Order: sequence, then structure tokens, then C-alpha cells
Amino acid sequence: MRRLVPLILSFSPTLASADLRIDAALDQHILPRFAALTEATQALANAETCDVSKEWNTAAAAWIAVSHLRFGPTEADNRAFALAFWPDPRGSTPSALSLLFGQDSFDITDASIAGRGFYAMEFLLFDPAFIDAEGRCALVERLADDVHITSQHIEEDWQNHYADLMRNTGNDTFRDDTEALQELYKSVTTGLDFTTSMRLGRPLGTFDRPRPTRAEMWRSGRSLDNVAVSLGSLEQLVFILGDDTLRQDIQTHFQTAHDQICVITGREGGADLSLVENPTERIKVEALQQRIGDLRVFLGEYLGPDLGVIEGFNSLDGD
Repeated sequence: MRRLVPLILSFSPTLASADLRIDAALDQHILPRFAALTEATQALANAETCDVSKEWNTAAAAWIAVSHLRFGPTEADNRAFALAFWPDPRGSTPSALSLLFGQDSFDITDASIAGRGFYAMEFLLFDPAFIDAEGRCALVERLADDVHITSQHIEEDWQNHYADLMRNTGNDTFRDDTEALQELYKSVTTGLDFTTSMRLGRPLGTFDRPRPTRAEMWRSGRSLDNVAVSLGSLEQLVFILGDDTLRQDIQTHFQTAHDQICVITGREGGADLSLVENPTERIKVEALQQRIGDLRVFLGEYLGPDLGVIEGFNSLDGD
């Protein structure tokens, strides 16, 4: 499976930030990836047909690559949920979509959050229950426009305001560089925790009761690929944040997880993680979950202290 190769860092001095890792995270990771999301959703919105599976896949991957950055512009106005309402524990998306059919003049931003974003579009594009629904094409177009507008707003906020808050700490959002680094580190741990507990934990269920249809984007067969994309994106951010003494161990831990993804790739039921129903095959998914869990522990023991930050609540924690 194709994965992101860690980049070689080249820092250029700036006068704005005392910690070059913040500039590197912004210039090499955050800003380019949100720009890629805007570009991918623009292609999705500009498609001249409602058969946009290819464009949707590209845009969905671009979202997964930034889905760990759940702070600032992504969280404003519930934008993250407008792009990605998952998990959907009550199964609200089909009914939310049904309410939208035939409402041509209805403002999509007033719709239920469950009827918007990439996951709602997945139903329209890949679920047999919606393939022949009247008004499907029009709704696909409206949802595509909506995800592009939301993505564009996120990128604009980063470019025009929020990136400067991170570069020039000593403001109401980031009092110092350590607080900015804390937010970046929290993004890493949030992304890893989400993958182990949700992307892998939900379909695994229990040995006696696996839940393959609780996998992320299983209808489109993106479940395992989402794990790979997220892991590759997080690897880039971790390499930016880690110092030279940690990078070899960082690469080893990530590589172990990537290798386990390769073990699952190509196997029957691997793409949508439905192989969890097979007792002998689910072990491979459990092993992947363990590899990522080990990586998470390693970063908590070494990267966090190296950055001078502490473990805190992430954006997925409840009250």
C-alpha cells in the first residue's frame, strides 16, 4: 500500500515564532493539507455529472488527512461535523437525507448535520437504497457544493487569521509557544486515539459479536484506506515535531503499523474491514490496533516530554 514517506525537514528562519516546529507544522503540514482539501472539494463541486465517485474518494481522503486537526477553524460553526458526521450512533443519516429530497429551495446549511458532508454523500453514491432515488443527482450536487464551501471557509480562516495566532503566540488563543505545541501534540494523540477506538474498534466489536457495518465508510470500501491515510498524515506531523534523537524510533513504530496495514490489504474483506467476522482474520485487525496503540504509548512517553507538554483532554473527550 502506498504510504507517505517522512519528509526531510528544512527550516527557514522567521522572525515571527521562537519555535521553528510551529512554522514547519503550519507551512509543511496544516496549510498545504487544507489547501488540498479545498482543491479536492472544488473538483467534486465542479463535476458535470452526479457520478462523482472518483472525485468523492479524492476529497474524502483529503478530509481524512486533516481530520486530526480538530481545533480552530475546523471546529468553528460545527464545520468538522458539517463535513464528517461520524460515527452516527443513532443511524440518523438516511432519514436526514430523505427529508432533503425534493426540497430544491431549502438551504442545506439549515439541514440536520447528519444529512451533510462526506458520509451523507457516501450513502447517495454507494448505498443501493439511494441509487435510484428521485432527486438524487440534485442532492449530490448540493452536498458537493456544501462541502466545498465549508472546506474553503476553513482554509481561509487558517490563511487569514489562525495561522498567525500560532506563529505569533502571546495572544488570547495561545499564550506562548508551548501552548501551540500542546495543541499540535493533542492533534496527534486525538488522531491515533480515534483510529484505534473508532476506525478499528467499532468494526471489531467483540469476538462474539463483530460489527463490520460500523466501520468508517464501509459502503465505499474506504475503511482500511482511511486508517492508512490518517496514519501517513500523522506520521508527517510527528516527524515535524520530533527531534533528531527520536526520529529513528518514530519511523520504526510507524513502519510497524504500516506493515500491518499491508498484511490486511488485498485480503478478502480487507478494504471494508468485514474480515473481522472471520475469527482467524480479525486477529490481523486486532494486531493493527495494537501496533497503533503501542505507537501512541511511545509518543506519550517520549514526544510529549520532549515538547514540554502534558497529556490533556482531546476534542473527542466528553465532559
